[in-house]
Amino acid sequence: MPRIDDQVYTFTFYDEVGEKYEASFVVNEYHSLMELLFDKYAEDWGDCRGRAWCGTCHIEILDGIVEEAMDADERNTLSKLTNTVKTSRLACQIPVNSKLNNLVFKILKDN
Repeated sequence: MPRIDDQVYTFTFYDEVGEKYEASFVVNEYHSLMELLFDKYAEDWGDCRGRAWCGTCHIEILDGIVEEAMDADERNTLSKLTNTVKTSRLACQIPVNSKLNNLVFKILKDN
């Protein structure tokens, strides 16, 4: 039987008012970055429950790379937001895996 990766990884994020947080996670602990943040840190997220329709989980990647490709739904939702940047992503579309280790991002609210 394969052993589940129980190594603890970390990332850093800034909330809407600029406060810095260090967060830890285990691979497959949550399906998406949005779910992890909703459960542990940010309560006002996920109006569409992770379908990439609402944009309430809009983040800006400050340091690191999210390797998962952006699909059409995510691209469409981001195109409707007024404060997107080149590194904008929806946290609901980012899986919780070891590649998030040391990622730094900022939570954005639509203006």
